Amino acid sequence: MNYNITAIIPVRKNSVRLKNKNFINFVNKKSLLEIKIDQLKKVKYIDNIVVSSDSLKAKVIAKKKGVKFHLRDKYFASSKCSGGKFFKNLAESIPGDYIVYCPCTSPVITDKTYSNFFKKFLRLRKKYDSFNTVSELKTFIWKNHTPLNYDLLNAPNSQDLPGNYHALTFGINIISKDKMIKYKNIVGKNPKFTILNKFESIDVNDKIDFELAKFIYKKYF
Repeated sequence: MNYNITAIIPVRKNSVRLKNKNFINFVNKKSLLEIKIDQLKKVKYIDNIVVSSDSLKAKVIAKKKGVKFHLRDKYFASSKCSGGKFFKNLAESIPGDYIVYCPCTSPVITDKTYSNFFKKFLRLRKKYDSFNTVSELKTFIWKNHTPLNYDLLNAPNSQDLPGNYHALTFGINIISKDKMIKYKNIVGKNPKFTILNKFESIDVNDKIDFELAKFIYKKYF
């Protein structure tokens, strides 16, 4: 390949809803951060792995695991910073032609999914400007007092709801460095979505997510 693929693992020092969620023991005395580094090391298509954080704990783990570390400015690790500014700064700060954005809060993604995701990227990268994992929203969605994905007077069975509503899982995302800076996002204007199952879609935000992800990881990994 004549281009460089850099995987970035973003880690905040002060997680809001679950304190130290990225560093506390998840399974087998490993943290979510350590598990994510180990997962990405198995992906042969990745040239570099960078942990981006304002935390010295993250720096120690990155050094121990033999991956690079990017010390993030406190502002870009705070709640004051918007998502757009965060993404733009991240892309501007870390070298790489393509950025793979992989938060460690998505631990339940299989090696097979990683492999298939990257093969799809390599095959279709000139056709789409980003590749992102999503979950399918097969549920009755309302905005204020209006249904968005079905006719109130002709409600379908849940399995017959349209399959074109999705939620970003933030599990795996690939976008070129230039597009990430331009759009200030990890999603382009012509994205290619990969739908994950319920297990792999889990994003650890709070204690309940943490325990659920731990249960699934222990059972299937």
